[in-house]
Amino acid sequence: MSSARSAARMREVMSTESDGTPGSAGRAGSVGERLRAAREARQASLRQISAITKISVSALEALEQTDLSSLPGGIFTRAFVRSYATEVGLDPEETMRDFMVEVDETQGAESASADAEGQQHDLFQSQQRMVGTALTLFLVGLPVALLLGFLGTRGSSTPEDGTEPLSAAAVETPAPIAAVVETPVPPPRVEPPVRPASAPPVPASNDSLALVLSPRDECWVSLTIDGDLVFARVMRGGERASYEASEEIILNIGDAGAFGFALNEQDGRTLGDFGEVVTATITPENYRSFIAP
Repeated sequence: MSSARSAARMREVMSTESDGTPGSAGRAGSVGERLRAAREARQASLRQISAITKISVSALEALEQTDLSSLPGGIFTRAFVRSYATEVGLDPEETMRDFMVEVDETQGAESASADAEGQQHDLFQSQQRMVGTALTLFLVGLPVALLLGFLGTRGSSTPEDGTEPLSAAAVETPAPIAAVVETPVPPPRVEPPVRPASAPPVPASNDSLALVLSPRDECWVSLTIDGDLVFARVMRGGERASYEASEEIILNIGDAGAFGFALNEQDGRTLGDFGEVVTATITPENYRSFIAP
């Protein structure tokens, strides 16, 4: 009965994707929704898919939600989409192409929004400059106009006591009032944290593994130690990080040719070629097979 329900669910998903019903548009028709529907039709959990594909659960959730900020991007994300689609019975190449179309549309919308915000900011700055210039001209021109009016009045009438009217030079001109224009203060700059140039190796006990990550070039790395995901991010060339494990180390590498490491203070061997996605499981029993000859 479970097989019949799974087959019926799969036919329902395929029918929804192909007949153009309202459920297949927008979010409901996204690659993430199709991946999740295919997985649920097979009655598989994210942990089961993660155990087979060696992709972290958080990365699988990001694929289903089309959360680009939580994915490494580039060839790594494309490899994740292909692996996930293959495991749940979808065409990997077609699914990857649809996913890239969604990525392009999302990035285009974000770029248009950023351009609109920039135009609004430029308009606001221009209006501020215009107001400041007009205020300056008004404050400087007002004393001059008052002075000219005063001189015209004095020159057209003679005092009753017979004294001569004051000349223009004898009248003290009030100093113009400087215009004060508020200038927006830019937000304080937040400096990025400085990564240490190097990290000392973690000494290993008799039954533990001392791991030092030292990629030669930029590559995506996912590290799981003793069943716990430590991190999944892009490491840069020259960066070093040290860890210690008791039972197991799982490394998911997005570019094996750019990755470097050491085990128990011994250089590790090359895990693969440039651009190759590799998963390595290291234990106290087999770690010597990962040491460079």
